[in-house]
Amino acid sequence: MKDKLNFFQCPFLKSLKNKLLCVYFLLVVLPLGFFTIYTYLRVRSVVQEQTFTAMQNAFEDTVNSMQQSLGKLDAVIDILVMDPIVYAMASNDPDDYTYIRRLEDSDKLTLTFEHLCNLSGIERIRLYADNNYLYASGQNNIIQLREASDADWYNTLSAQNERMWFAPADFDDQTEQEQSYFSSMQMIYNPRNVKEPLAVLRTDADASHMISMVENTSVTENGILLLLKDKEILYHSADDTPPDILNAIAEKLPAADTNEWVPIQAEGKKYYAQCCSLPKSGWYMASILPFNDIFRLSHELRFEMLIVVILVSIIAYLLAVAISQSTLNRISVLTKTMQAVQEGNVDVRPTPSGNDEIAQLMGNFNKMMDRIDQLMEEKVIYGQQIKNLELKALQAQINPHFLYNSLDLINCTAISHSVPQISRMVRALGQFYRLSLSGGSEQIPLSSEMKHAQLYVDIQNMRFEDSIQAHWSLDESAGKCLIIKIILQPFIENAIIHGIFEKPSKRGNLWVCARRKEDIITITISDDGIGMDEETLHENFFFTSKEKTAETSSGYGVRNIHDRLYIAYGEPYGILCESTPGKGTTITLSIPAIEPV
Repeated sequence: MKDKLNFFQCPFLKSLKNKLLCVYFLLVVLPLGFFTIYTYLRVRSVVQEQTFTAMQNAFEDTVNSMQQSLGKLDAVIDILVMDPIVYAMASNDPDDYTYIRRLEDSDKLTLTFEHLCNLSGIERIRLYADNNYLYASGQNNIIQLREASDADWYNTLSAQNERMWFAPADFDDQTEQEQSYFSSMQMIYNPRNVKEPLAVLRTDADASHMISMVENTSVTENGILLLLKDKEILYHSADDTPPDILNAIAEKLPAADTNEWVPIQAEGKKYYAQCCSLPKSGWYMASILPFNDIFRLSHELRFEMLIVVILVSIIAYLLAVAISQSTLNRISVLTKTMQAVQEGNVDVRPTPSGNDEIAQLMGNFNKMMDRIDQLMEEKVIYGQQIKNLELKALQAQINPHFLYNSLDLINCTAISHSVPQISRMVRALGQFYRLSLSGGSEQIPLSSEMKHAQLYVDIQNMRFEDSIQAHWSLDESAGKCLIIKIILQPFIENAIIHGIFEKPSKRGNLWVCARRKEDIITITISDDGIGMDEETLHENFFFTSKEKTAETSSGYGVRNIHDRLYIAYGEPYGILCESTPGKGTTITLSIPAIEPV
């Protein structure tokens, strides 16, 4: 075809293109989208889990390091409270304590402090003693208690009456140098009066060292570590975070030692938080993870995956459009060809291109059109043959009429010459052929079909000296129903010739019964002839092969009747045969009850 159909002018092709694109969307875009969503959610879950795991480990390491550092302060105090020199320096009366001994004990205590500082790694050890020793104020590690009596930390320690930890913020009323320590302090009381404070032991750790240790353990960029006492922030690692936000976070913190990350919200922002207590101090540490820090990597990955999905979808869409364009162009050619054939141009043929199913379809269409051309030529030939057969059939119809006229003439001659046997035979034969023609009608009343069969039996009895005893039974309601003609006579002929006349006596009985039950008519033809064995029954009444057909001398075979019944009535009507060798055969016909209009 030289003419090409515009791809976008055919509504069918538009619809097919939309279907192809929908298939593309369902099979490519949707699975890719679902896979992307699943991957993103899975990666997000893994990133969250790994971030929490890493932060959990870092937080636990920080807490352990803090506990170890503060524990060293407690360990040193535990050692010193058992040292008799400390009690001597704190409790001996200056009048009873010689100057030489004071110097010796002071030197020993100084060496002990230095040795413990070197072993534990703490910054310094101090003893605040209330003994008015002249040298006490001149020592760096032995200080008059009255110098600290006005400090806030001393008043707090005196009120609690137990060992306490202090953070740099607790020394905000001291000099700037004193505000750079984490300290552990314990009050020493007079052993003779346990309510009388004699001295204070103080161990200090460098705050800058502990803070650097805490700051280096954060996993996320904006992670926050807090050191708190109750809800008071003693230290925090977020220098850029406003204090009001930190205080709001501190108010929302979960309970300590739950070992799980709890989502919180402060000042309109989302965080994950976990708290862990520091034993013996009443302090606890909190790790704060901003929500955006946790999912920042997954958000970046989501954006990248979205870009990839969009690019892949666009490329796949362009490929789908190109493939569908190529496919539908060939379908358009085939459609235009079919339209031309529909309009009467049976010579047009599409040119197949490609090796796919569409090319095969175009090739099969060409073969089909070639076959149609062949069938049309054959139809012309068959039409000519049918015309010839119709002419021959018309000529054949003249012969029965001529036969009727001849039989009437013979009948009149037999009557005029007083030969009743010839008259009876001729009259029966004439009625038999008259019923066979039935005025050209294919369907006759069942009563006429029964009459036709009776005439056949009468003629056979005239030939064979009344050797057949026929028994006829017909319901009145069944007799008026229509049936295709010449159905009973072939079976009766088989029963007489192949059943009864095969007996040694060549005599027998024939029973023909027609009954109507609702919309079904059942006709039975029974004889007491020689019957049939299984092989003969199967050969004549099981029509699985077209090669074998049981026929009578009249030219109408059993298969012919089977085919006529099947064409006229279809399922489930038809023929049923039962036969017993030596006893006889019963044929059962079932047909619908069709009343004349």
